[in-house]
Amino acid sequence: MADGDRLAGKVVLISGAASGIGAATARLFAERGARVAIGDIQTDKGQSLAGSLGDRALFVHLDVTNEASWREAVEAVQALFGAVTTVVNSAGVSIPANIEDETLEGFHRTLAINLDGTFLGCKIGVEALKAGRGGAIVNLASTLGAKSGAIFPSYSASKGAVRMLTRSVALHCAEQGYDIRVNAVLPGAIHTEMVEGYIAAGEAAGATREQVIGNFAQVHPMKRLGRPEEAAAAIVFLASDEAGFITGADLPVDGGFLA
Repeated sequence: MADGDRLAGKVVLISGAASGIGAATARLFAERGARVAIGDIQTDKGQSLAGSLGDRALFVHLDVTNEASWREAVEAVQALFGAVTTVVNSAGVSIPANIEDETLEGFHRTLAINLDGTFLGCKIGVEALKAGRGGAIVNLASTLGAKSGAIFPSYSASKGAVRMLTRSVALHCAEQGYDIRVNAVLPGAIHTEMVEGYIAAGEAAGATREQVIGNFAQVHPMKRLGRPEEAAAAIVFLASDEAGFITGADLPVDGGFLA
């Protein structure tokens, strides 16, 4: 089967799909024949991406912290494309601040988007997949959910919880006999808009762009940042039929960071 047909028949809803890893994932799903819903609060970026992917894609406004928004997004996708087969929970934020500098408001905001959003994506996703043809849920965790850093208490807490949530949902689906697999991808430092924010912060603190990028690269044994397309490939694999006996797993895409 040609790559352009490998995912024919898949109907994919991706949160946080207007940029970063989510956008790269949307492009790859579409390239391989799936129909893709770009879920995001970034309307202009999301509509632009959907337009670039042609009739295989649509944009749906999705606030991942709002249960009604999730239900409306699923309804919109299914009205146009049919039963959802795949949910990718990619929406996330990361604002570095150590425990002394972080605020309770900041902590709650990070958990609301990264954890509550993934919880709702799993909950509504299981509901939709169970009622339809089954399929797969892929959650974006992080290597920082397995090996933390001093300036990431909120982000690490949220992503560590995403890993455990993923396993719990996977076990539930397996025990109930649902044809639903649930897995997590753990990216390392991937060169996205999020990392560009870190680079800008480093430059503001007096470092050069090259120094900041070099510091990120050095913590990975492969000595470079990852590309969004590399994380997308792992997500698409876990959503594909080739991963049919994989559930409750962590798949690092991290240049050896967790090795």
